Order: sequence, then structure tokens, then C-alpha cells
Amino acid sequence: MDGNSFHFQNHNRRSNDMALKVLLADDHDGFRKTVLEYLRSQGGIEIVGEATNGIEALERTIELHPDVVLMDMSMPHLTGIEATRAIKQRIPDTKVIILSVHSAKVYERLAKESGADGFIGKDSMKSGLMMLLDPQERRFLGITAA
Repeated sequence: MDGNSFHFQNHNRRSNDMALKVLLADDHDGFRKTVLEYLRSQGGIEIVGEATNGIEALERTIELHPDVVLMDMSMPHLTGIEATRAIKQRIPDTKVIILSVHSAKVYERLAKESGADGFIGKDSMKSGLMMLLDPQERRFLGITAA
């Protein structure tokens, strides 16, 4: 990959009749709309909710129980890092992928330390998402030890 993600292996296979449930948390409407359109075009993915800040992301994750949360790193009220920590404490099986315009290793490290299951730089979003989410197989590709 392009260095903007953790190392991945197959994890958490789902049956073919179930869609992968995704919650998207990002405070930029245009970016959120673009990602939602792309995910919907892939099939096998059900968008169960959206959030525009970290508090909403936490509340909606608890309420909706998505398989995967796509979490912007920098959001108001509660950062994506803080929201990820809170989600992982409450619902550790929920997979969280941090999204960031910052692709420096320090941001990837912060994501990993928060308990995130993946990190994608927004400049490589489409390829990064399809490396992590396999909608045809309804599965999430999880991290391996480096």
C-alpha cells in the first residue's frame, strides 16, 4: 500500500447475505457525501449512520452498533482519537478506521495508540477503503502485528 495504513490480514468474515454496517463520522459535509456515494456504489455495505463530531460518533456507535466506524481524526467537541478511545472502551469489537488529511507517521501512531484498527490518509481514501473493506465478501480486513 502507500504507507498510510497499518498492515492487514483477513479478519471477521461475514456471511454473504449480510451487509457490512458502516458509520461515517466526519465534520466536512462535502467529504462525507463523497465517501458515502462511493461506499454505496460498492454494494454489500449498509450505511447505518453519520456523525458530524466526536460526541455524535460515540453516541451513534453505541446506538447503532456498526461493524465499522470510519472516523475523521480532527472533529469538534471530541476528536476522532478521543472518540475512538471511548468506543473501544465501551464496544471493543467495533472496528474503527481513522481518516486523516495528515499522513505523517506521527498521526498513524496516534491512531494506533487510540485503539484504532486502521488508518487511511484522505489522499488515498478509495484505495485505502477497498484494502480494508471487502464488500463482496462482507468482511473487514484487520490489522496484523508488524
